[in-house]
Amino acid sequence: MSFWKNKKVLITGGAGFIGSYLTGLLVEAGAKVTVADNLKRGTKSRIKNILNDISLKTVDLCDAENCLNVCRGQEVVLNLAAKVTGIEYNRFNMADMFESNMKLQMNVLHAAWLRKAKRFLQVSTACIYPHDAKVPTPESEGERISPEPTNEGYGFAKLMGEKLAQYYAREKKMHVVIGRPFNAYGPKDHFDETTSHVIPAIMKRILDGDDPVTIWGTGNQSRVFVHAKDVAWGMMLIAEKAPVAQPINIGHDKEVTIKELFQVICQVVGKYPKPFYDTSKPDGYPRRAADTTLLKKYTGFTPSISLKEGVKEMYESVV
Repeated sequence: MSFWKNKKVLITGGAGFIGSYLTGLLVEAGAKVTVADNLKRGTKSRIKNILNDISLKTVDLCDAENCLNVCRGQEVVLNLAAKVTGIEYNRFNMADMFESNMKLQMNVLHAAWLRKAKRFLQVSTACIYPHDAKVPTPESEGERISPEPTNEGYGFAKLMGEKLAQYYAREKKMHVVIGRPFNAYGPKDHFDETTSHVIPAIMKRILDGDDPVTIWGTGNQSRVFVHAKDVAWGMMLIAEKAPVAQPINIGHDKEVTIKELFQVICQVVGKYPKPFYDTSKPDGYPRRAADTTLLKKYTGFTPSISLKEGVKEMYESVV
């Protein structure tokens, strides 16, 4: 029998970008799923095909009482609730990014402990890693110095969330596991210019007819892009199989430069405008790729959806 069969599972942020994929996977696995989401960035449309199979609670999880209510009776709590924006907002609103994400982590974790949840997934981020992290990046790099400067408020909040989860595991004997996803993308991503990630931002500019297409930085910075469904699979497996309080990367090591990414998107869309690399804007991390030794060791999982396949899915979802 599946680990998840008939389990009472709460997913905070379960109507969000990655959360909606995880919600669908857990319904397929036979879990009894409750989604708690304020529906500001999350949307019912992302989970419209399974609304009759879940319980949806529209709540603000920055309110501790709401967290206590939604955690009541849950066996597993998967905490995906977060304030996530684009690099422009992150750079100039670090206090908000830190404070909002700390509340969402502290409130949900404490409520899950009070309600005696048997297992808790703390979702962190690769943004906790420093600017000069080793590539591919092992989890140990998160213990070294400050997160990359453009994401510092968000990165520090997530790192402190990890620490709090580890303290709960050690001092309160709570079964807490920790996942660090790398750059997620996919058809359910946000295309809002002010908060979107790099793939939807570039795709939107090409589809809007921009020529040249403005791209932040030199274009030489590299990333690994992980389809949100693969990220959700990784979270699900970590929640089931990972050792207590061990941070585990969810990603891969197939680096792509932003220049190469631009070419992939052009090929999929069938338009070939010129790029304009705005070097007055930051590159962010010079390189980013995941060391997946621990992910493979504990779950046997490797993300499998190719970048071109995922970008094609995104394009087909908006045309």
